Amino acid sequence: MKKLNFILISFLMLLASCEDVLDKEPLDRIPENSVWLDQNLTDAYLTDVYSNVVFKRLSAGNSGNHVGFGLISGMSDELTQFAPWQEPNIAIATPMNSQTLYEPLNYWKYDVIRKANIFIEEVGNSELDEDFKKKRIAEARWIRAYLYFEMVKRWGGIPLITGVQNLTDDPETIFIPRNTEQEIYDFVDAEMNAIFNDLPNKGDTEGGRVNKWAVKALQSRAMLFAASIARFGTVQLDGIVGMPEASETTYWQKSYDASKELIENSPLSLYEKFDDPVTNHHQLFIDEIEDNPEVIFTERYDAGSGLGQSHALLAVPAEFATGWNSNFRVFLDIAEKFEFEDGTTGAIPRDQYAAQEWDMDELFNNRDPRFKAAFFYNGTDFWDRKAYFHESSLVNGEVVTSGVLPDGMAAKVANRTFEARPKPLRHGFLLRKFLDESTGSQLDDDQSSEDFHIFRLGETYLNMAEAAFYLGKTDEALTLVNRIRQRAGMPPKLVIDEETIRNERAVELVFEEHRFWDIRRWRIAVDVLNDKMMMGLKFVYNHDTGKFKIEVKNALSNPRVFLPENYYYPLTFDKISDNPKFVENPGY
Repeated sequence: MKKLNFILISFLMLLASCEDVLDKEPLDRIPENSVWLDQNLTDAYLTDVYSNVVFKRLSAGNSGNHVGFGLISGMSDELTQFAPWQEPNIAIATPMNSQTLYEPLNYWKYDVIRKANIFIEEVGNSELDEDFKKKRIAEARWIRAYLYFEMVKRWGGIPLITGVQNLTDDPETIFIPRNTEQEIYDFVDAEMNAIFNDLPNKGDTEGGRVNKWAVKALQSRAMLFAASIARFGTVQLDGIVGMPEASETTYWQKSYDASKELIENSPLSLYEKFDDPVTNHHQLFIDEIEDNPEVIFTERYDAGSGLGQSHALLAVPAEFATGWNSNFRVFLDIAEKFEFEDGTTGAIPRDQYAAQEWDMDELFNNRDPRFKAAFFYNGTDFWDRKAYFHESSLVNGEVVTSGVLPDGMAAKVANRTFEARPKPLRHGFLLRKFLDESTGSQLDDDQSSEDFHIFRLGETYLNMAEAAFYLGKTDEALTLVNRIRQRAGMPPKLVIDEETIRNERAVELVFEEHRFWDIRRWRIAVDVLNDKMMMGLKFVYNHDTGKFKIEVKNALSNPRVFLPENYYYPLTFDKISDNPKFVENPGY
């Protein structure tokens, strides 16, 4: 059992048994003599804070809200998931408003910030061991900064609250106006600088806890966002949203410096355990932090303790397991960003698909190894079998849709890479990344224990490359991108430009919930998403030739909606009615 899960379960059991304490006091104000003088209870309180951050929203236990997972990737041009009437698909095709701002988009975490503020104040005033206090307060400050970053990239400026508010406080203390967007980013940066030396190295703390290099990872990511907004965004509402144009270089430099320190001075290194780049890239997301030199911070899952996740069961192709499978259907649009092994573009002119029949070796099996590690495609090897996605077959020129053909191929594969409607929607790809390849391992009681890596060194290389590029360090940017490509088994780029960096991020970080935020911070989301249908592939197997006929088809029933005002989300009536000092974001 993973230690943080054990601490949380123990804490919850203790809460249930402490009738003389908890029946009389709210959970977030347990009396000092029962928590803040005991390291174990203090740790348990902080573990509860961790558990409420919800970093990636995988389905926890048998009752988790699994439709939330993948929604961020689904908001971009990567994939769609679940049924058309469920939240992820409604969110991408509907103008943003209070009814369609679904979790995890509506990430308004002031309840968790309050818990963190209580922890920081109470532990700071306690008589606990000073070294223990310093480390745990630093963890809480990191969590608080992470929450502010996640909110600022959604709404722009938000109220900066670093003390404990109480209902008895005067209105001026309770109703805090929105700070500027720049003030929030500066707060995150200052907090990371303040706590770096207070946290242990990786390996000197449990895997689910923050270490000092998670500080630099958050700083690297957050400052990259700040610089991007300064370069590509517009200042509005007197700075409540937007970053001053003149600050661009400052934030690129901050991101560059944090990335450089993490890459050059930390004990971390790129994951390179396997000679085969497909296996290597796949196992990068399976090996846990203790055995993974690349992972900086991870969200832990443990099926054995009832804190597993059901992503694996939901993701595998339908013919490989019983239950509700094949739920993450990937678009051709993102697949095309993966080059062929020789470095040539993976974007085939779409009218050429139907112009010939295709062998899967010439279409998919000779692509970037990261494609083969991240996608189920027609002909994928999986669990000692092949995953096929054809909807029918041709035998002697006649259409066949049932039975087994003379060569052993099923005439039609029962899968959900297309939706069974009067006019089916085609995708032709499913998400493979994050799945344990060992046979049946992810289907134990419908739960699995694969952790979800929140920060890893591969992202940091690309953060540093982007910052270096805009700082004029183009040779360094090229070297960093090529280091990631070399690890992936891809040929080096000879020149570097903005599009090369952006495409490398799309490929290396696919499905890790970066793409949506990247196209927003680059302010290209309107061009990429708005009024776009996204495309997929329809496969028909030709028994007579052993090849496949392919057509490009719509993968959505309705076009995407992303309007210029959606670069910031609406606060909505609920938030504004709670605070009379709030002003709504532009366009809502």
